[in-house]
Amino acid sequence: MNNDQQLWQGLQLGDRDMFLALYKKYYHPLLFIGLKEMKDSQLVKDTIHQLFLYLWEKRETIQEARDVRSYLITSFLRKLTADWKKSKRTGELQVVWTNSSEDTQPNPEEKLVNKDQQTQLGAILISKINDLPNRQKELIELRFYEGLNYEEIVQRTGLSHRTVYNKIHEGIKKLKVDMERSQYARLAMFF
Repeated sequence: MNNDQQLWQGLQLGDRDMFLALYKKYYHPLLFIGLKEMKDSQLVKDTIHQLFLYLWEKRETIQEARDVRSYLITSFLRKLTADWKKSKRTGELQVVWTNSSEDTQPNPEEKLVNKDQQTQLGAILISKINDLPNRQKELIELRFYEGLNYEEIVQRTGLSHRTVYNKIHEGIKKLKVDMERSQYARLAMFF
């Protein structure tokens, strides 16, 4: 039994640690997939959270997943498409779950600015990933887009563990620096 199957069974049994481990393992891969599909990063994040909330609430009745990764990606993309269509019909996405009080909600102008900033950041991140050297881009996509662990990447690429780890680390470090520069450049435009 692989790790995903163990995490899935833990979820079905109500093990919070196993559920959180599943969430942490697939959050970033689902985020990357969602941002490739659409530019609305807030919608993508909300959909990920709603998917996992649904899984937790239905843990006792959900079926065994043969391929957990495929199940999560397929469920996520279906929900993302449905939420996007719903937001287009109603003009705004209804938030199912929120932990903030009414008086701390941003006003409509702040929401618009935040949404615009998130969309721009998502587009910048995708652009920066595409600017990475081919090997770093490939390894980062395998790790975060496809959700493979380091051992699976080593098996797929034939590279050593050290090379895979170093290339991913270098790519993430470069993305972090590039994203910070982009943030400063965006701020500089206002002065």
